[in-house]
Amino acid sequence: MQNTITERPLNTKEAAEFLGYRESYIYQLLNKRKLTFYKTGNKVCFKREDLEKYLYRNRIAADYEVEEQAEKILNGGRK
Repeated sequence: MQNTITERPLNTKEAAEFLGYRESYIYQLLNKRKLTFYKTGNKVCFKREDLEKYLYRNRIAADYEVEEQAEKILNGGRK
């Protein structure tokens, strides 16, 4: 695990590159409060960890995972 205190925050351009988006889209996400960010004066910055959470927020389970979960529920948590 990286030490987030010593890790340099990303600016808007770097965040866009990290996510694979246009910088203008990052500003749209900021205006809609869809991204976690930090602001000092008029400067905005991002932590990689927060951007990764955004990327992985809508995980879609594979069929076998759904089946395993359904089986656990149907069996009352027993295998």
